[in-house]
Amino acid sequence: MALIHKNCITLFTLMLLSINVMANIIYQPNDIPLLDNRFRIDPNTEEVTIILNHPNNSQKVVIIKPDGSKWYAERHPKNVSWLKTRDQDIITIQQPIPGPWQAVAKLNGENRIQLLNPITLKVDRFPVRIYRDEYLTTKVSLIEDDEVITDKNFLKNAKLTVSLIGKAKKLISLYKDDGQNYDILPFDGELTADMFINLIPGRYSFSVGTRNDIFVRAYNQDVVVFPSPISFNTEQLEHNAAFVKFTFIIDEAEIDPMSVTIDGLIKSYNQNNTKQSIIHLAEHDQQNSIFTIKIPLEHDLYTYTAKAYATTKTGREIILQLPERTFELLAPYVPDETDEEAELARAAALKIEHEKRQEQYFYLVLWLIGLVILISLIVVAALFLIKRKQKRLATDDGLSLDELTVDELQPTSIDIPDENVEANDDKISS
Repeated sequence: MALIHKNCITLFTLMLLSINVMANIIYQPNDIPLLDNRFRIDPNTEEVTIILNHPNNSQKVVIIKPDGSKWYAERHPKNVSWLKTRDQDIITIQQPIPGPWQAVAKLNGENRIQLLNPITLKVDRFPVRIYRDEYLTTKVSLIEDDEVITDKNFLKNAKLTVSLIGKAKKLISLYKDDGQNYDILPFDGELTADMFINLIPGRYSFSVGTRNDIFVRAYNQDVVVFPSPISFNTEQLEHNAAFVKFTFIIDEAEIDPMSVTIDGLIKSYNQNNTKQSIIHLAEHDQQNSIFTIKIPLEHDLYTYTAKAYATTKTGREIILQLPERTFELLAPYVPDETDEEAELARAAALKIEHEKRQEQYFYLVLWLIGLVILISLIVVAALFLIKRKQKRLATDDGLSLDELTVDELQPTSIDIPDENVEANDDKISS
């Protein structure tokens, strides 16, 4: 019988191995994480399966018990089934002793410990398709023998951790079964988690875990975050209109437009008043999934915040947080008496300044004209004097000034006959 039982355990581990090869990640309600190669086995655990992934041809795996003794693939007791492959070890232990255990090995991949224990973790069904800016609530209970554990001593240190892990962001919330915050009743065995999905669209891993000093339980699931199926904008149709126009755009592929109810608050900036606005889209006309609603308001600056309640195409009730909007209703400008007096004074000042500028311009033009006339007179006088001098020189006995000057400077010449010159030459020679 023992041999048959051991063969069944081996077959079971082989089935686990084949499943692990077909899927990258397998989660079970009673899986617990392997942190720093350490894990804890709580009391009443009937069976534990340890799945360890390691690099090819790595060193052997060593399991260390709470009492410090060690197990190996080639040396372990009969209540242990050890399946070793090139890159994985699957170890199943019957009736393990409680306490801290350790796996000494160079590990990689998804390593986990699967428990067979009367204490299980029950999580309300969590949707696979969720929306950005959605509020989600889930309840988690610890179950033993098909009943919710309500023992205060057992639950007083239990904590619920909810995580959404992805490339974009990691959201972690921590809750207790103490009747505070979102928990309904203290120590009723139901830990309530309320989350706000403020994440960009994408794929995430939804993880719920609960633990106390002696046990750890976890639940894991893949979810996809989609864009919000409701968007809106605000505008003032006319400059002096005393109402604001809201335009809501509904994605009919995701939600039923007739199920949408929007509960909003409109807060004025100057008067500091808050007005509630509840809009049922089924009561308003639509055109191509676009709803237009006019809300009368006084002229002021406002902020608008709202939540939308709707039903998805699959029948799931959702709550969405709409983005906050700021808008202003502008009143027509009506000047009062003080403004009229100021405007008249300003016009008079502008008129005086304009007259001064005109006067300055007039004098400048006169000065320029006078300067041009003076220059013209000087040029005419110069030309007159030059012509007069030339005329006087031309009428002075037909002689020019240059000729008279040359005659005065040259000496007077005396003509001597050639004969006398020759006679004188003869006398001198004799």
